[in-house]
Amino acid sequence: MDLYVFATPYRIAWDYYMRSNENHTFEIKAWEEAAELEYVKQHGIAVFLMPSGMLGTLLSLVDVVPLFSNTGWGQDANLAFLQKHMGTSFQKRSAPWSANIRREDVHSGDFLALSKIRGRWGGFQTLEKWVTGAFAGHTAVFLKDENGTLWVAESGYENKKGDEIISMTPWDEWWGMALKDDSNPQIALLPLHPDVRARFNESAAWEFARSMYGKPYGYHNMIFSWIDTMSDNYPPPLDANLVMAIMSMWTRLQPHYASNMWNEALNKRLGTEKLDLHGVISETEKRGLSFNQLLTIPERDDWEYSDGKSTTCVAFILSMYKAAGVFAPFTESIQVTEFTIRDAYMLKIFEDNQTRLPSWCNAAADRLPFCQILGEYKMDLPEYNTIEPYANMNENCPSAPPTYNRPSRC
Repeated sequence: MDLYVFATPYRIAWDYYMRSNENHTFEIKAWEEAAELEYVKQHGIAVFLMPSGMLGTLLSLVDVVPLFSNTGWGQDANLAFLQKHMGTSFQKRSAPWSANIRREDVHSGDFLALSKIRGRWGGFQTLEKWVTGAFAGHTAVFLKDENGTLWVAESGYENKKGDEIISMTPWDEWWGMALKDDSNPQIALLPLHPDVRARFNESAAWEFARSMYGKPYGYHNMIFSWIDTMSDNYPPPLDANLVMAIMSMWTRLQPHYASNMWNEALNKRLGTEKLDLHGVISETEKRGLSFNQLLTIPERDDWEYSDGKSTTCVAFILSMYKAAGVFAPFTESIQVTEFTIRDAYMLKIFEDNQTRLPSWCNAAADRLPFCQILGEYKMDLPEYNTIEPYANMNENCPSAPPTYNRPSRC
């Protein structure tokens, strides 16, 4: 039994056929609007054959649904999914699984990489990892104030209203929440290299963090940090045509959500304002561009959205690094909103001498090049700390699973 998906920017439909060697007909009885007919005349209808057929598609759903279960079953499902689709290994760590952190050993700018492996956020992070090639699903950063008080700054903190915002949380409070988190987070501390720390402008970092405090998480540009190329960022069966169709469906079901997630960002790429998705598609065609090309136009760090600058968890940290001088002399030629979590931990800005890591971080026992401060499994960050910053970094990088091969200087 073969499962086919038929898509235009205005609809997604599907049908299944018992025999592939017979002629079959899929009928569209009415066009959603005149613009859909014009689009089909110009571009046709995108047709997708699900590679595993109906049974395989259902089995794939069986693989995905348990990822969001906050149970041991859900955790096993997440580990199995990442092992199968990304080749991740999950080796048990030596005890203790949580570190006794000495505040004096932690400095402003030190990076935190988090990986949740069960529950709602565990499931979302697993899918994000698979799509982007990152072996972590969230990030945060340390800041230390003039009184020596340690804070954790992050984009994506869920407040009491359930909104995800940019926050600054005292370390003791943040760590207490991490220890109680039932999504079983694995957390790594990636200290900055001493040479990088020496040029880290702490005052500028604090000024940036305070200017962003309370702003919403960067949903506007979340997907655009991942899509850099015409075809080499999509895990099968995704491609730009299906992405466009999914966007269209969500626009009809949740127009506010769609505006927040992509409409404003697409308008930025065209230099237009307040066009809805179908207006964006029409304008793109007038300019002789494909929707695929539009998606690959790099994000700009200086773009202002309706609710201010938009930064995901990792873009927030790297924007702080820009403000603090970490990327000099490439500060003006790097757009950190183009970076994924994987791109961030591959930057060659972190400590590279294991003997300088604090004794409490257990790096020698775990045989890791960084400090894992929480979690029962060793965190694997492939190509960690290997790529020197350069101009226009990560603006044209493929990330197709399962290898996620990255050319140099893409």
